[in-house]
Amino acid sequence: MSAPSPSAGAAVAAGSDGTATPALAAAEALGDKAPMYRLYNRYSGEHLFSSSSAEAKHLISIGWTGESVAWFTPGESSKPVWRLYNPYSGDHHYTTDASERQNLIRLGWSDEDVGFYSDEAEATRVYRLFNPYATVATHHYTTSKSEYDYLGSIGWRQEWVGWHGAGMPADGWYVAPSGDELLVSGGGVRSDAVVENEDGEPRYLTPAGFVAKDSTWASPSSGYTYVTARDGTITRAIAPNSGLDHCWLRGSPYWSGAGVVKELLLDRHYSTGRFGQSISKIVIHHNGGNSTTEGVYSTWQTNPVSAHYQVEANGTVGQLVLDSNTAWHAGSWAINTKSIGVEHADYMVSRDEWRMTEATINSGARLVAALCLQYKLGRPQWGVNMVGHNECSATECPASLAVGGSQHDEYVAKAQGWYDRLSRL
Repeated sequence: MSAPSPSAGAAVAAGSDGTATPALAAAEALGDKAPMYRLYNRYSGEHLFSSSSAEAKHLISIGWTGESVAWFTPGESSKPVWRLYNPYSGDHHYTTDASERQNLIRLGWSDEDVGFYSDEAEATRVYRLFNPYATVATHHYTTSKSEYDYLGSIGWRQEWVGWHGAGMPADGWYVAPSGDELLVSGGGVRSDAVVENEDGEPRYLTPAGFVAKDSTWASPSSGYTYVTARDGTITRAIAPNSGLDHCWLRGSPYWSGAGVVKELLLDRHYSTGRFGQSISKIVIHHNGGNSTTEGVYSTWQTNPVSAHYQVEANGTVGQLVLDSNTAWHAGSWAINTKSIGVEHADYMVSRDEWRMTEATINSGARLVAALCLQYKLGRPQWGVNMVGHNECSATECPASLAVGGSQHDEYVAKAQGWYDRLSRL
């Protein structure tokens, strides 16, 4: 996949539509309007809405997916929208109804006060829906009538208009009250794209839509990693797989005689480099199905998630992201930058139980031992240099390999046995 070049010339968008965006006039203030960022937690299924760019940046840094700007909210009005948090489910709720707010507080929800405001001019409808079958992420909010109608057709309860957003600004560059620059183009806020500012300088728009400044961001669509200056201009564009250009495991004595290693490298959905961090942990995952290397490659090429290795049901190991790069697997950016993610194929024995073949257990354990030796992490020890995905974020993964799981003790014992044998080479 070719990536946008940060050189001068026509502005190029790196988003999914691949269209070009012409350079626009100098940025102007949004006035009292503020962008409402939409974020998604792929582990809980929750969409969170926030007018705080600091909150949006923090959530993206720990694994949430930025989904650009959902609408614009007035800086203040006589119609507050209160935000509440359920400490038991991790869910958020938004309402203009004071009695609904008080009832939720009585039921144990935490009151987060006014989250934003409803537009008194009622310029943009924000529809509210309820999923009667869910226990987390039960409500959803959208300005899209087609999304509202579709969710209603598959069983969501349509609760009509929850509140109103302000009008969408005309196409152009804008400075939000937070100081972030946004690009409105085609009636929406552009995100995950490389575009030119009014001076013809290339800038990277983060998945949340604001200009990345004095930081490093990875583009989910192109796989390129962009390093930006304090003014938001791109100083370096790092191509996918520009670090270590081979799979060391294939020729390692730690894997000699263990079978072939497939090398099927993704060209997106990971970040190039380790951002100054060194590898210190191995995060253990399960597929939740009998996936092959080719199968997870197909999934991860089209979804913003990845891991370094896949262990198949027959024991074959595949590498999809080089160790020198940061895979998106743990649900925490801080953990991603210093860990290796290892996925394992498994199968369902009952509604609540997953199991792995002995070949998967043996190859996965040997891979862990080889990684511990390669990166001088010491003898495999759970909670020290190897952890389950569920210890990094809210999930049941790695199922049977998690602490208390039916195959946890066997897996750890085999990893330690392999380490003891291989360390004598």
